Amino acid sequence: MSSKKPAFLDLRPAEPDDALRIAALARWVWLDRYAAEGGVNSTVAEYLKRDFDEQLLRQSIDLNRHWVIERGDTLLAWAHLDDSAVCPVAVSGQAVELKRLYVAPHSQNQGLGLKLLHQARQTWPERSLWLSAWIGNEGALRFYRREGASLWGEAWFELGGQQHRNELLGWAPLEPEA
Repeated sequence: MSSKKPAFLDLRPAEPDDALRIAALARWVWLDRYAAEGGVNSTVAEYLKRDFDEQLLRQSIDLNRHWVIERGDTLLAWAHLDDSAVCPVAVSGQAVELKRLYVAPHSQNQGLGLKLLHQARQTWPERSLWLSAWIGNEGALRFYRREGASLWGEAWFELGGQQHRNELLGWAPLEPEA
């Protein structure tokens, strides 16, 4: 047994050089959460290749806000905010999409998702924050509701010609501190 202390958790803005690790984490979490059949068909493989492409992530990091939590050089969690996304329901004022919030399966239930959610809300506190979560991801839906998200409507995710219903959840802007 090592007497060395574990490295501390570091929450920081992502950098383009993080793209390779983000792509790997994203694929891992996505498969763990959404590969219901227990395997990977060609539709899923193409989706993962396309949506979590290292070069596209590298470019996105330059254009959008991405946050990571790591311990040493190990990436544990990632959040992606998109301030140019259009919310599918009417929202007063400006809104930002929490496009992804992924925590490595073995690092879940340790407060990392909460840290990223708080960071996401603090990034643009004057704006509403919204996200779309698959109705089959009950753990995520419970988490967001526990953290004050309201149901704003529904959205649909298409993969391989199949429609998957998502809940559209959101938070009003944060109140300015007095």
